[in-house]
Amino acid sequence: MKKLLCLLSITLLLAACGGGGGASLDSLPQPKSPVIADPGSISVPEFSRDVTKLSVTSPDNNNVKLSLTGPDAALFSISGDGSIRFAIPPNFLAPSDANKDNVYQVTAVADDTYSTPSKLALSIKVTSCPTCHVANTSAHVTTDDTTFVDENVIASFEFPALMQQDTAKYTLTGAFAATTNWNNLEYNNPTLAPIAARIGDAAVSTCEIGGGGCDAPTGSITINNVTITKDSITFLMSGGNGGPDVGAQVLYTPPGSSVAQVLGTYNPNSCGDPVLKGDQHYVNFDTSGLIGEKVQLKIFDNASAGCGFVAFDHFYQTDKPRGTLAGVLTKPLSPVKVTVEGAVTFQKMVPFASFENPVDMVAKRGWVGTGVFANPTATNWQGTTGTDANAARVGDKAITTCEIAGPGTPCDPPVGTLTSPSFKVTDQYLNFLMHGGGAGKNVGLRVMDTVGNVLLTYTPTSCGPSFIQNDDDWTHIDISALNSAYIQAQLFDEEATGCGFVSTDQWYQSSTAWNPSGNGKDGGKVTLTPASTATLGFNVTVTADAFAQVIGDFDDAVATAQVWTATGDFASPASADAWKGVSGGARVGARAVSTCEMNANSKGCDGSTGTLTSPLFTVNASRPYLNFLMSGGNANGTVGLKVLDATGTVLATYTPNSCNQSSIKDDGNWVTIDLTAQAGKQAKVQIFDNEAGGCGFVSFDQVYMGAVKKK
Repeated sequence: MKKLLCLLSITLLLAACGGGGGASLDSLPQPKSPVIADPGSISVPEFSRDVTKLSVTSPDNNNVKLSLTGPDAALFSISGDGSIRFAIPPNFLAPSDANKDNVYQVTAVADDTYSTPSKLALSIKVTSCPTCHVANTSAHVTTDDTTFVDENVIASFEFPALMQQDTAKYTLTGAFAATTNWNNLEYNNPTLAPIAARIGDAAVSTCEIGGGGCDAPTGSITINNVTITKDSITFLMSGGNGGPDVGAQVLYTPPGSSVAQVLGTYNPNSCGDPVLKGDQHYVNFDTSGLIGEKVQLKIFDNASAGCGFVAFDHFYQTDKPRGTLAGVLTKPLSPVKVTVEGAVTFQKMVPFASFENPVDMVAKRGWVGTGVFANPTATNWQGTTGTDANAARVGDKAITTCEIAGPGTPCDPPVGTLTSPSFKVTDQYLNFLMHGGGAGKNVGLRVMDTVGNVLLTYTPTSCGPSFIQNDDDWTHIDISALNSAYIQAQLFDEEATGCGFVSTDQWYQSSTAWNPSGNGKDGGKVTLTPASTATLGFNVTVTADAFAQVIGDFDDAVATAQVWTATGDFASPASADAWKGVSGGARVGARAVSTCEMNANSKGCDGSTGTLTSPLFTVNASRPYLNFLMSGGNANGTVGLKVLDATGTVLATYTPNSCNQSSIKDDGNWVTIDLTAQAGKQAKVQIFDNEAGGCGFVSFDQVYMGAVKKK
């Protein structure tokens, strides 16, 4: 009975509310649909991208979202201001509309989410234009004469919708398959838009792709069936933190196999850059060893937490590589009478150290040969290794200085050296095949810094036979002390008498001391001294030029403060490590400086302030460039470096703008100030941190006068 009374009461109440002249739902104001002004007949010449700009209004002043539908919609884009553009400039002689008549049909849709969406059908006619051409555009990044050549371009990422449709060329997963909004930050963020680099009209960033937050979006783009025609695949990429979950890979499927193998991987390490910021983000894979082969390119973001984003653009092939070398790629080579350590044998190879193409190595790849290694032919390094049926090797060729001068020549007299280009130490061991030499004989392998100082020498003592024999010739050197340093490796034969020859092949890095037979050779362990550390670049590259006229190396805070004039928190350092802060990663020598957490973090990352002023030095006309490493700040002028004349007048100032970066990261942090106008005059350098608040820190290292610009 109580339930019945309650229901009757509610019914009567509702009836009372509905009578007596009260407002009905039908009489409430109804939302009005957006209005799209009809632009009338639309005709554009071929090779044009701009089509028209629609005028769209909302009678209720609501925000309106614009989109395109219809049979040809994927060939166009529409921006928030109503601008409609062709995704790929149309070609009159090769129409791409659905019925191939050069009249493209789309429907513009305006939706304010409150009312019924408005629609307007459009017909866009493309006309012939013999004098028109496609413009090549870029922003905040430089290009060259190979960047836009059609046959060079692998993917430009201008038009996500078209990539989603082309399932033969592209395999898309995750956010890349689910949305076409791949460049949200680049266009919509008022801080990043003015500095975001791109080639063409758009780049990609998974930071806020589809509006999902900077780290959350994940997915991959695989570009299929790419035939290698040039020496390099070059591209732009930033983001990540150097971890394995974000980056790019080159994949290769051997004939007869269905399993793709990874030939090379690049993992960016610029977490603070959710968009591309210029030439510093150029990357290249060396593909000269893959000419004629088909590969896949995979761009991936598998991280949904810290630094879990990647920005990238414009993968293209060129013989003019730019930026960071991400790896020298070679397809897996067949081992002969030896066992290899799987894919790592090739993925972690010292650049071109398979020794398959001697002419290319010396002429184009940065290897330097002296004596019998200078001016090689395609086969004259292989000696008996290439002609004896019992010789072991990886691939078609290996090296032996026995008969290097030609068949029938003596085995011992040939001498010379072969030095690799610099490469970064990424693993604990350097593995290689080596045979020859004897006790006290000057043949073998040297590990050197990039200036030429020897860090370790290994000499084999196996003498005959004159070629690599088997797995017992696998040799390893522990290079863990050199982690993140750039080094060189040198093959040497400086012995012209008995057992004066050496054979070698397949130099590569690994986390394993490769020793499949159990009888391999231990080549020793690199140990560092203060002297040997001083000329090493860790995560940065240096040459002898960086040490000819050093203004400050900052390897010892106490020693530096005795020569430079120190104020504020730089004054009276307690130890050699006092200024180190968090700067231990990228540096030249033993230490770099960071005012973030300096002096045992006594003031935190921003609080420390002070100046360091160098003694006067003379600007030499042959060394007019002041080069240095620097990061930090936010470009507001409160931290940085000044060049002063003898009277203290400021000649030049540099203020960094990488607040999110508490330490030097890599070669992207090199800075050059041209002091040519001061040749013959005295100058001094002052490094300053005058900011105790936000972004109030600076990291720096290796200030020197060079003959060559570093940046």
